[in-house]
Amino acid sequence: MTHFAYPGADYPVMAPSTLSGVFPRVLAIMVILAAAFTVPAAAQEAPSAPGLAPAIGPWIGAPRGQITDVAGNGDSLTITGVARDPDSAQAVRYDILVNGLTVASGATPRPSGFGRAAEFSEDVVVSAGKHTVCLRLTDGRFDKRTVNCRTAVTAPPVRVAQSTIDKAKGVAITRSGVVVPILGGEPGNLRVQTPCGAEATLTDATIIDRARVVIDPGHGGSESGAVGGGLQEKNVNLVVSELVVKKFEDLGISAQLTRTGDYRLPIGTRAQIATNLAPDVFLSLHHNGGAVRPSSRPGTEIFYSEARPESKRLAAILYEEMNAAAAQFSANWVSTVSEGASLRLREDGKDLYGVHRFSPELDSVITEFLYLSNSSEAQLMKRPEVIEAEAQSIVDGILRWWFTEDSGTTRGRQFTDSSSTGTGGFDNCNDPALNSGSVGLSVQREQVLAAAAGKIPAPKPARSLLPAFELGADPSVSSS
Repeated sequence: MTHFAYPGADYPVMAPSTLSGVFPRVLAIMVILAAAFTVPAAAQEAPSAPGLAPAIGPWIGAPRGQITDVAGNGDSLTITGVARDPDSAQAVRYDILVNGLTVASGATPRPSGFGRAAEFSEDVVVSAGKHTVCLRLTDGRFDKRTVNCRTAVTAPPVRVAQSTIDKAKGVAITRSGVVVPILGGEPGNLRVQTPCGAEATLTDATIIDRARVVIDPGHGGSESGAVGGGLQEKNVNLVVSELVVKKFEDLGISAQLTRTGDYRLPIGTRAQIATNLAPDVFLSLHHNGGAVRPSSRPGTEIFYSEARPESKRLAAILYEEMNAAAAQFSANWVSTVSEGASLRLREDGKDLYGVHRFSPELDSVITEFLYLSNSSEAQLMKRPEVIEAEAQSIVDGILRWWFTEDSGTTRGRQFTDSSSTGTGGFDNCNDPALNSGSVGLSVQREQVLAAAAGKIPAPKPARSLLPAFELGADPSVSSS
């Protein structure tokens, strides 16, 4: 008796002299094989190749595929992916859909072997905005189905003056991860400004010439900011800022932090970092303290620059988005008369806040989300889903500012108040190590979110903006 191999089984094949009485067994085998080839897609085993979505049809041999990357480049998208035909070495046909419309069709190269995956790439021209990009695999014998989708952003309009971009000198990331503005020099011999305002020379650093978004985690080091419920604002600011930057990077938009660890960073240096990167948006991220007046809604405060009308519009949109994000949750809210998008001035009519005053050519805003001094709201900031909601609301607000002419909610006020905490200056500032050691980059969330009464469970990883895949019938596929 000889044998032949079939995926998942080893079936006997009898010589002709032994065929008598074998037909019932052959019939049984045929039934098994037929059942295997008609198992519904949902019941099939996951594909063995990593990154491949389930088959497009009810047959084991139906093609499988996955978008691996979507990159925005000006007014175009570059979509790359992989696909395979499990039961052959044939090319796989596909369509690319953007916002439900087919914009490209093609086929993978012929794979190098039986059942192997082949890569494909398509460049498509699209309008500026946020897009849903989907991969649809086609199999003339059986079916068409969209196997996965991703979100991408293309061509955010440049909202900073070209003269500001031309003057930008970029920043350097030191070996210890500290971000410092470049003053001059060249790679291998860079002159930079240290966080505390001194001048230093770097022989080894990563240079970043520009970022579309700069996120400034408020406070740091000896400046804790607001405190409450076992939380220090400086740490919460950094955690949320890191997530905001990651979300923009996932969308293909360059974003940069001003502060990457728990060290002192005077406001003058924060503004210089931003100026050197010439971003479209300079956002200083904070959480509030001090309010005691009960409120029926969250008391989010956003402060804009008096010199920049677009800063006011951005602040109004961010207030809408961030307040809506907070209102998903329940708390004993507090607020002040500055709730909303407000302008706070000195007696000379200039901005009180150095973030605005030291970066007059940038659209800068300061966000104050929830009151850590209010125990009810501090408890919310220990929840990962609240951190996620805050970060997502910032991304959504900036995208809305970029791609629409919305004016947002005008709640807020203009007022003159020269009082301030007096923090943020260069006095008594000690520089972190630039070329050695560590500044404690990426503060651990378990530490940041530890409650005074004891450690709480570590939050789940941040939800990606780019879902792995979305299955289901493609509504854009016609019967033709």
